[in-house]
Amino acid sequence: SNENAQAMIDAGLMPKMQALLSQDSNEPTLQLVKKEACYVLTNIAGGTDEQTNELLKKGILNRVIELAYSSNRGLREEAIWVIANVVSSLDEHVISAVESGALEALYNFLSDGDAKNVAFVLQSIENILEVGTETGKTYAQKVVNMDGLEALERLASSQNTTVQQRANEVLKRFFTK
Repeated sequence: SNENAQAMIDAGLMPKMQALLSQDSNEPTLQLVKKEACYVLTNIAGGTDEQTNELLKKGILNRVIELAYSSNRGLREEAIWVIANVVSSLDEHVISAVESGALEALYNFLSDGDAKNVAFVLQSIENILEVGTETGKTYAQKVVNMDGLEALERLASSQNTTVQQRANEVLKRFFTK
């Protein structure tokens, strides 16, 4: 709940999360703890705009984006959920997340996730592209530059109907002239 998220923030959790997520080790127990930390951060990022802002102010999102490339699949998935929640927030949060590398991390995950997660990531990408359109940012061009159209076109032929529909919607809205 938002109240629980705020209680964690008020108790000083954010600097501790930053320190925990910054520990550089592939030790399995630490990877599990980082995964659980990202789960908590997902709930905070899904809270109020002010709570999401705390992730951005403390620089935690930068580290979460790095974890989105982890070799640990569970950790990678939890990191993606944090990013997805941040980019479903205010335009300024989306812009900050994209400047930190969120769009690349989300696209990287498209070839890796299961259908449910891929559909959620596509929704997040669509939101980023919408914010880009509304604010005059060149996020669609950024997708083209990182060969993201290939991933979208591949997903537009997915066996999963939801993934197929979302990918086609993104292609139609942002990449068809």
